[in-house]
Amino acid sequence: MKITYNEKEKSIEIKDGLKTQFLLLKISLGFVLANSVLFPVFVLDKKQFEWMGFIWILLGLVIIVLITYQLVKKTASEKLKLSDISSLNEKQFFGRKMLRLKLKNGKTRDLIDVKSQKDISEIKAFFNTIGIQTR
Repeated sequence: MKITYNEKEKSIEIKDGLKTQFLLLKISLGFVLANSVLFPVFVLDKKQFEWMGFIWILLGLVIIVLITYQLVKKTASEKLKLSDISSLNEKQFFGRKMLRLKLKNGKTRDLIDVKSQKDISEIKAFFNTIGIQTR
């Protein structure tokens, strides 16, 4: 991951490939959603495997919730203005520490390539020097 600060524009640029991951995730979720809509339509029409159709409908509802969460709460922007960033948060998820930028519009931007405690402390120090609050 490479984070650069553009002092002229008062913005940061994050190069970590998250935009590509989000695109692939949305495409995959779209295929599963299409399958969860088409499978019950064709199979339930023939009155076969009715319980399997309900499983696909349930899966489709879960996928709709996941896609909505991705669109409403997450961002993969590579260029963020400092005025849009609220804070840098450190979270622990399954024993692994993760860094996340909280934006003023309510969305979050995950920093995914943080591997070690050294990287975490370097990133925290970087954000402190440019004036972003860390938690």
